[in-house]
Amino acid sequence: MNTFNIALFGIIGASLLYYIYIIQYTNSVPFQLDEIQEKEQEARKQESGTKNYQIPNFFFITPWNKDGYKLTVKYAQKIDMVSPAWFNIRYNNVIDGRQSVNEQWMQEIVQANPQIAIIPRVQIELQQSSILQQINNPQLLESIINLVQQYQDKFHGIMIDTPYLSYIDALDAYDIVIFLQKLKARLNNKMLVLTLFGIYDPSQYKHSTLKKLFKIADYTLIQTYDYQIQDEEDQILSPYSWIQSNLEHFMIYKEKLLFGLPFYGFKKTERDKTHFIGNELLKLNASNYLTEWDRSSSECRYKNELISISYPCPDFLVQRLDLIKDFRRGYFVWEGGQGIELFYQLL
Repeated sequence: MNTFNIALFGIIGASLLYYIYIIQYTNSVPFQLDEIQEKEQEARKQESGTKNYQIPNFFFITPWNKDGYKLTVKYAQKIDMVSPAWFNIRYNNVIDGRQSVNEQWMQEIVQANPQIAIIPRVQIELQQSSILQQINNPQLLESIINLVQQYQDKFHGIMIDTPYLSYIDALDAYDIVIFLQKLKARLNNKMLVLTLFGIYDPSQYKHSTLKKLFKIADYTLIQTYDYQIQDEEDQILSPYSWIQSNLEHFMIYKEKLLFGLPFYGFKKTERDKTHFIGNELLKLNASNYLTEWDRSSSECRYKNELISISYPCPDFLVQRLDLIKDFRRGYFVWEGGQGIELFYQLL
């Protein structure tokens, strides 16, 4: 069989598999709004169950969406790592957020799953004009280490979040890498988790820089959501093709990478665009909204003459989870309190 015939059969085979895939999920996983609302009521009556996807996962929760506390405890058996967004480091290297620490939740979630890792987020508020000066200030490192030591028996690591890590090649990558290496060394047996923006351009990150970052981190989160920041008028959350491009781009790296899934959406009117979460979806009168499936992005829309809502649906999640699993990677969720129980049942 010549090369042309092999390629032709390959295309036909891929098309057939895709057709079977679409038919399967169109029939088995509803995304009509009234069906989702009905399935949600059924999900709330069910037990947590075990993981449907045997791949690593990582969940963010926030103190301002308190449903995240309740849901992560109920579905703790399905969660490997959870990151409460409690802490901020101000420009003076002082940590704010200790007042948000939820001791009762930590106790409950460990009781529900003794294997779960609690890895709180530390958001570092750096200034562009003085980022290197701040990174090289020993007080920054000491502030983080002191925080971990304060909760030595409760935290399993730390997650560092700063957008400047995603612009590392535009800054002095050497200084930032040295800071992270020092931090990892001081954490001893605790985990270090980092985050990077998803790629829009293959040259976005230098290969040499990524190799260093991935080697330092126990896990690196690739932020494959917030796609709409490229066009504020759009409602796209996380196009299927974009996640696939990111998975393909990072194939050469063997380290532990997790790819992001949103549990939030957007509501757009003639006047503005605002964030939209699961509790709001459940309150909608389904008879007033037409459900649409955007084939170009594989995303759901709920629309009428005045409002357009973009929010994940079961199809949205299952397609992306299957894709991530096929690439033998893991996923992370922003954030647990913005989703609905039906989502957790699918995981």
